[in-house]
Amino acid sequence: MIGIICEREVVMDLVENILKDKNLRESLIELRKQFQEEMSLDKYSQLQDKLKKLLQHEDPKVRKNVAILLGYYKGNIPILLEAYHHEEIEYVKEAYLKGISQQNCYEYLYELKNIQQKLLKSEEVSAKHIQAQLKVLNPLILDHQPHKKKLIKLKHQPIDVILTTLPYYQFVVFEHVLPLLYKPISQGVLVRTDSLYDLQSIRVYKEMLIPVGAALLNPNIEDITEGLKRCYILNILERIYDENSFFYYRVVDELREKNSQLIKQVSQKIFELYPQKLLNSSHNYDIEIVLKEVKRGTVNIYLRLSHLSNPRFHYRKNVISNSIHPYVAATLVQIAKPYMKDDAKVLDPFVGTGTLLIEKNIVKPSHFSMGVDIYGQAIEMARKNTKIANQTIYYVHKDALRFCNKEMFDEIITDMPTYAQLKDEKQLTDVYDRFFARIHRLVKPGGYVFLYTSEIALVRKNLRLQDNYLSLEEHYEIPRGKHMFYFFIIRLK
Repeated sequence: MIGIICEREVVMDLVENILKDKNLRESLIELRKQFQEEMSLDKYSQLQDKLKKLLQHEDPKVRKNVAILLGYYKGNIPILLEAYHHEEIEYVKEAYLKGISQQNCYEYLYELKNIQQKLLKSEEVSAKHIQAQLKVLNPLILDHQPHKKKLIKLKHQPIDVILTTLPYYQFVVFEHVLPLLYKPISQGVLVRTDSLYDLQSIRVYKEMLIPVGAALLNPNIEDITEGLKRCYILNILERIYDENSFFYYRVVDELREKNSQLIKQVSQKIFELYPQKLLNSSHNYDIEIVLKEVKRGTVNIYLRLSHLSNPRFHYRKNVISNSIHPYVAATLVQIAKPYMKDDAKVLDPFVGTGTLLIEKNIVKPSHFSMGVDIYGQAIEMARKNTKIANQTIYYVHKDALRFCNKEMFDEIITDMPTYAQLKDEKQLTDVYDRFFARIHRLVKPGGYVFLYTSEIALVRKNLRLQDNYLSLEEHYEIPRGKHMFYFFIIRLK
């Protein structure tokens, strides 16, 4: 409370100084620093009148600070717009726009868009002062009007697209792109297509990235700038979209060590290079320009179409922190597919929010599916996800190690608990030991268990202990970031 009172006294002293033209520039700057969101200048009515007069002050730095402070008073947009048009010092104009941006500008949107267009058509559009104004204007205009969604051509000229996959699992994509030109690369599969929509139904990739012809660059602004100069990003946009206007973009940092300063420099440089076509914005952007460090010490630049809605995993509305990503689940199902029985009875004893079981039923529909989990919240989320997916899965809120069913299942498919989740080695060992001991009571002879986990030692131990009725058919190593996971295909003898 004492601190708040002291701050108010400081503000009152600064207001008094401004009213008396005492240390004017310094007082204006300090008042801006002291101002807080919860404070209001409305009660200082004399100050508002004084600030309006100071818009004519001979010192441009005074006018600059006055413009921003006037933005805290409602109803001053016409005054600030008029002052903007009469201002002769370019760097001060940004301040008028900042003041305007603090208010609801819907009624003045037409005039603000005219200012934006005039700046974009300027011969000096890459100049620092114009870029500074556009940096304020672009998000301001986006905030006050519905942004027209760019329309992708149904059939455009062929472009290369990367479908990113789990490391070393590019082969799961091949059968889905057989009619197209494709080849495996380190990040996934490079596909040449004339229709992005045709790729959207493929479930086993993580995301689409479009290479723009700027690769293996050193992670510094000089080399990245050269890459941007020779890239063909505008040509790609022209091929993809039925649209000839500018695109809002943001730059995404996917370097191994985040570098916010470099990202800021790249954002600035892109606008300098393509001022009439690419406008920077932190939200409501059309595209993302991704700086990705594929090989250590080198940067590749990609285009990501951020507004391209993909219906693949529309059902996944409810998740918990350790929920499996649906493209990973789809990849596991694709690997296990040759072993899966048609119209099987399937159980997931650690079902979580249902992703793995839902993905299994999309690829290989089951006659009967059941999910069990000890966590009630996860079960409720799974039910909601399943309803959205328009599937029939029966869920039971129960400990899988105590679960019994009248009829046995043809298959178990599950994402097992890990130490990272339980944080208790003894409890984790008990879960694995008891689960493996119960498999023969749940799955028919000749049936299969498809098991995903990072706990390879516990699985191997239990396969040895239960080798009288369990046979390991295949197992796959699956790198997930800094950790290694494993997918086991186990048959009951």
